[in-house]
Amino acid sequence: MGPDLFISTSASDREAVNLLNDLFHEAAGQGVSDIHFQEQEGECRVRYRLPGGLIDRLVLTRHIARVVDDKIRSRAQLPAGERKTPLDGRMRLRFTDRRLDVRVAISPNVSGQLTVCRLLDQANAARRLLDIEMTVAVRASIHQIVEEPNGLFLVTGPTGSGKTTTLYAIINELNDPGRNIITIENPVEYQVAGISQINIDSHVDFAGALRAVLRQDPDIILIGEIRDAETAQIAVQAAITGHLVLASLHANNAAMAVTRMIDLGVDPVTLAASLRGVTAQRLVRRIAGDPVYQEPNEAELAWLRQHGMRFHQPPRFATPPQSMSYQGNVPVIEFIVVDAGVRRAATHNAGAQAVYAAASLQPQFETLAQAGSRLALEGHTSLSEVRRITSDVDVVAAGESRLGNILVWLGIVNTGEVMQAIAHVIHQRQRGRVLRLGEALVELAYCTPADLLNGMGQSPAARGIAETLMDKAVVTREAGLEVIQDWRSGGGSLFGLMVEAGLCDWEDIHAATGIPAAD
Repeated sequence: MGPDLFISTSASDREAVNLLNDLFHEAAGQGVSDIHFQEQEGECRVRYRLPGGLIDRLVLTRHIARVVDDKIRSRAQLPAGERKTPLDGRMRLRFTDRRLDVRVAISPNVSGQLTVCRLLDQANAARRLLDIEMTVAVRASIHQIVEEPNGLFLVTGPTGSGKTTTLYAIINELNDPGRNIITIENPVEYQVAGISQINIDSHVDFAGALRAVLRQDPDIILIGEIRDAETAQIAVQAAITGHLVLASLHANNAAMAVTRMIDLGVDPVTLAASLRGVTAQRLVRRIAGDPVYQEPNEAELAWLRQHGMRFHQPPRFATPPQSMSYQGNVPVIEFIVVDAGVRRAATHNAGAQAVYAAASLQPQFETLAQAGSRLALEGHTSLSEVRRITSDVDVVAAGESRLGNILVWLGIVNTGEVMQAIAHVIHQRQRGRVLRLGEALVELAYCTPADLLNGMGQSPAARGIAETLMDKAVVTREAGLEVIQDWRSGGGSLFGLMVEAGLCDWEDIHAATGIPAAD
């Protein structure tokens, strides 16, 4: 077995070796995904890739840069004299507190060369879902999906968004001697005991490896990336023939993953039958230390409105105590469960907005902008970080407003209380008790029954309650439809309009909704 770290062989290289070991250890501790060594004009600029972009770390002299290059090439088993063609290698570093696998890519350029080292912290290989920050509702949805005996689960996001970490956290939940788990990756990033891992190279592609794997009696298959039509179609067929298939896919958001698979030639009906869930995720920098809270400026308020967020009064979002006071990352997750509504939108290939309209009624669903803004409200990150990872070109219309959102906009509850109420609903259901969000908010004393009716009267559910009152002849249909038309054009509470018009009283509303009046 070779040495754990870069080693010095003489006094002349000791400074460079110590620098290299310190750089890689520091970078791993700060959540750096890549280290860039960029030669230019007789020196070498060292830069770190963080979720916020590249930052300059230091500049090396020509002599130190040459020793650093020699040490990296030696460690990655790359030829020292080859300077005119791109090179790819791999090396492993073992520190006292962590083990790193490093992918090395060297490309010549007009100023010398660019060396990029991708850091793969093997501590991520042992992470479980509980180790990844997400809401209780998202975690419960993932658990429900991966406990299914078959189906397709997609994780989307750009390079460096934590897709592989999430997929391996799921694999670690499922890894037991009773299951045959096989992964197909390019390359294998994390090595896990108890599973079979196939590395894609010049001899085998994803589609060929997947066809071979299906003859190996697998229970669970992880596909590092679906990138072509053949792989997409085989993955879907595997999912509907008794296998649980986990895969990553490049798409701008969760809903567009559905349309992306259809664009790859997958039959919409077959996709709808096989797909169980889709998540899109990004990484934002975590605020280090105690954040400072401040109200958004005009541009930020406009951004919030653009992404479908309204507030009774301007909220106070976290900002770092100093401009660069960030340490580590936190994931922003958009999660869609493929229920009947989403399946219907996929079957008819109705587009991403139709998928979002169906998903917007799901308790765990938040768009990337909404999820990120909540994290900024909770003090994990800043609104500027959230704006960085969301696109103003592909603004998502999230569909109908849910009751929790309406109560937040009215200033009756805050987002934290809504999330706690959703968690309460999930915990109660796990104990066999069916509880609605509104009932949970009242039960937790976050709002009164009157507050709840006020919010419900401004939600899409109000129309259904009005229909119930008309069906029971409590409200005449002609008068009821006239008030509904006024409500659609003028807004406000449908229940309040019905009571003001003398069509019914609040006791009738309480009875129809099942919400008892306050004592």
